[in-house]
Amino acid sequence: MMDVNSEPSPQAAAERPARSLQFRHRTHNRYWWYNISETAYVPPVLAALSDAEWQLLEAWFEDTERRFPSPGELSVPAISMLWALIGGNGISRIVQAGHYAGYSTLLLGFLLRAMGKRHALFSIDIDSAVTDYTQQWTERAGLTDIVRLSVTDSAAADAVIAARSYLGGMPQLVLIDSSHNYDHTLKELDLWYQAVVPGGMIVMHDASIFAQSFDAAGHGGVRRAALEWAKNRGVQIWTLNGFVDGSQPVEDLTYRDGCGLGFLQKPMVSAG
Repeated sequence: MMDVNSEPSPQAAAERPARSLQFRHRTHNRYWWYNISETAYVPPVLAALSDAEWQLLEAWFEDTERRFPSPGELSVPAISMLWALIGGNGISRIVQAGHYAGYSTLLLGFLLRAMGKRHALFSIDIDSAVTDYTQQWTERAGLTDIVRLSVTDSAAADAVIAARSYLGGMPQLVLIDSSHNYDHTLKELDLWYQAVVPGGMIVMHDASIFAQSFDAAGHGGVRRAALEWAKNRGVQIWTLNGFVDGSQPVEDLTYRDGCGLGFLQKPMVSAG
């Protein structure tokens, strides 16, 4: 396991490019954010990492680029939104539906460790191979007392039972970034809306018009599921960049993730 508290030698630190600034010279599509205008800086979500945490994440980038045609990590805008939401509110019971190769799992684990949380992230993926891969990296990062990985269907009822047992209570935040399938997303919303604490939230990645194409069955994906689900239940939903259909240059977007985010908040029962 990597000692995430160790510091590099001054010579090693001087020889390394300034964290993610090196990504501006890479052509793989996963580095698109680092190559658009106004992003010639290390984003706060990466700048906040210890040197050892960054070294591990840098190694993760190199390894996943060799192993996966598309590692599928959350964009810098999306993970930054989650970091602010969690870190700014002391959220300590989180469910992640879909971790794939583990980028967001690692970054959320680093944040939760800095917040002094334990047993705080229950992450689900139906793919056992990628879960084994992500498990190796969470162990190297020393996050095993903060993160629990589970191989199951994120729309299965037993996932809620396992999550509540590990987290020690109802989830405060559920991140859905799994199949992108319309029918499956409806099932996830039915399940996790009931499971989340009153006042808690469900955040859905890929909630834009553009991201509807990610639904392999062509049924409208996360956006259609979320909008219909919310309308049928009288629940308010907010989509960030929901209007993006792929025709807008990313340079013109204020929130620079064309895949969009959807937000649902479960109301609290009035005390009065």
